[in-house]
Amino acid sequence: MTPFQWRGVTASVPGRGRGGYALAHGLRFAAHVSKFLDVRLLLVRFAMLRRVGSVLRSAARVPRPVIMPTTTFGTGSADGPVMGFLAHPDNLNDCVQPTVGLCKQLIEELLHKPHTPQEKHDLIDSMSNVLCLLLDPCEFVRQTHPDERYRNAAGEAFQQGHDFLCEANSRRDLYDVILDISKPENLATITPEAQRNVHQLRRDMEGNGIHLDDAQRREIVKLNQETEQLGAEFLMQDKNHFAALRNLVVCRHELATKLGFESFADKALRGSLLETPQEVWHFLCAVGNKYRPAAEQEVNRLRSHLGEVKGRPGNLTDEDRAKLTISLQREYANVGDEVYFTVANCIRGAQVLLEEVFDLKLKEVDFDEAELLPTPFRKFHCLENSGKLVGVIVLDMFARASKHCQAGHLTVQLGCRPHNNVLKSVGVQLPERQYPIVMLTCNAGSAGPVATRANGAMDDEATVMTPHEVTTFFHEFGHAVHTLLGQTTVQNLSGTRASIDFVEMPSQFFEQFLTSHEFLKLWAHKIGTREPISPDIVARRTEVRNMFRHLEVMDQVLLASIDQSLHGPQPFTVYFPTSGGHLGKRTLGTPSDYGRGIYNLAKLIMDMCNPISVVTPTERGVLRSLSFDHLVSYPAGYYGYLYSSALAHRIYDKNFRDKPMNRVEGQRLAQEVLSHGAACEPKERLCAYLKEDINDIEAWV
Repeated sequence: MTPFQWRGVTASVPGRGRGGYALAHGLRFAAHVSKFLDVRLLLVRFAMLRRVGSVLRSAARVPRPVIMPTTTFGTGSADGPVMGFLAHPDNLNDCVQPTVGLCKQLIEELLHKPHTPQEKHDLIDSMSNVLCLLLDPCEFVRQTHPDERYRNAAGEAFQQGHDFLCEANSRRDLYDVILDISKPENLATITPEAQRNVHQLRRDMEGNGIHLDDAQRREIVKLNQETEQLGAEFLMQDKNHFAALRNLVVCRHELATKLGFESFADKALRGSLLETPQEVWHFLCAVGNKYRPAAEQEVNRLRSHLGEVKGRPGNLTDEDRAKLTISLQREYANVGDEVYFTVANCIRGAQVLLEEVFDLKLKEVDFDEAELLPTPFRKFHCLENSGKLVGVIVLDMFARASKHCQAGHLTVQLGCRPHNNVLKSVGVQLPERQYPIVMLTCNAGSAGPVATRANGAMDDEATVMTPHEVTTFFHEFGHAVHTLLGQTTVQNLSGTRASIDFVEMPSQFFEQFLTSHEFLKLWAHKIGTREPISPDIVARRTEVRNMFRHLEVMDQVLLASIDQSLHGPQPFTVYFPTSGGHLGKRTLGTPSDYGRGIYNLAKLIMDMCNPISVVTPTERGVLRSLSFDHLVSYPAGYYGYLYSSALAHRIYDKNFRDKPMNRVEGQRLAQEVLSHGAACEPKERLCAYLKEDINDIEAWV
């Protein structure tokens, strides 16, 4: 990080399509950006812009009533934040210069006037929040807005804000302030949240070379620029993007070694739950050792089926496996049970889950007159039972070609408590509470026609969602709830800003409820008759979903192992469990040993796969495995889905399996884990909540 950090968009589910930070066309931070200003992209508030209203008026391109392109605050009861930036396509652009100007004022205040360590921290966190108040709405609009004028203007505004972000993050004088606050005598005077934030800011800034001399920093900037460009090429090219991947891996390794790390994985894993490549390999081998025997039985089932179909039992290739699992799951699936899972029913399911497990209400409200969004968008207030506002969720449930992020969770505004103690020094006064706004976007109707009403509007009561779409909706809803509950004082630690091996836990925890008839019968009702779904149908859906569960887990182990090996020390090394529970090791060679051709890369990946895979890898099969975006978005972090899944299963199995609508445990999970956002040590919180030592991987995986 630096004073500014932006984490992007979470989207989709591993193994079920695109996932990770689904930034349109792979746009990422410029190379010299240390992730300091955690820029969860949002806009400067109405109160913040009163003092620069004349600037906005003069910037207007057409005569119109100026509605500030900001969010405004309600009282926290019937009112709520208003997304005023939606009132006109130019509102976001109009807000760029006031935002940049305010950030510059905060920097001047920080650098040239006397302040306590706590005040210095609060000024830095305020800069982060101000930029978030511009960039997050830009991302929301350019990813999802159906009007091209809005999307284009938001893209322009985002680029201008991003340029300032990059400039600010390259400033050594801001890093020097962080160093000063980091002194033991100064750390002792600031709050625990601020201490955690300062440690994180310093770690991330130094991970991008801000502490090096000018010549070394120029090298780091160049390498960062190269990795950004290569990552974009990998995501954008339909063919032969493997050359970009090979060069990306080489470039990341060089970057990490110049920063003093043994490998890129060592750099990337700092601050995660598992912390080191050694711990990740330990986890992957423990899972592989446990799941392999059952996965081999599932392979035998597929192999026998292949013999029946093709008359050639024998080795099962990765290509055979992919085709056969889909075929068999379709064969055994209940035909027509989608009629229980309409768009409207799934929204009701989210409301039921929130109320029965967390004692919160999701109440639909009208959009404000300034919030110009078409009918398919819906707005909900999340409320405590007392009626007190928790935050806002906007739903965009239907697929459309103009929507870049078809399935995901976007933060429009983070929940925190603005630092008015220092903002007043630049003439700004914000409300005491900043409420979170999250956007949940889905892909309903992509697999078939969308039902419409007589007036032509989309009919959410008659449009069904596929099993994949239902799972994805609840997965992303888990992220949204985590953002709503994770409201901290420090903006930079709010919501889902933790490491992937923790932040994917709530989303996968929410998925578990789809196996419970006790939960589904409350809202999964048949179109027309409103008949609740039967236990038999639920059991059948769960059986189909888990038909090749062990094999799917081994697939995730394999992909995570490839990710770790590619980003680990060179020569490339892969670890795997052997008989008797021992750890095997295979050293493979360096990138130059494998040459530059596409099938040389396939040979490298096949060498990584052979000791781990339960099917026979092929060149085409392993190259397909390299097409997943997580190699760019979450380098050395793909294991996090599997690790957080293990945590989610453990929480559900221990505290919810026998009593899914367990409000006592739901509220305890919210209070002891989710409400802290990233302002806690997740491992400590999880151990305390589970009353188990999650470091003992073999015992609880």
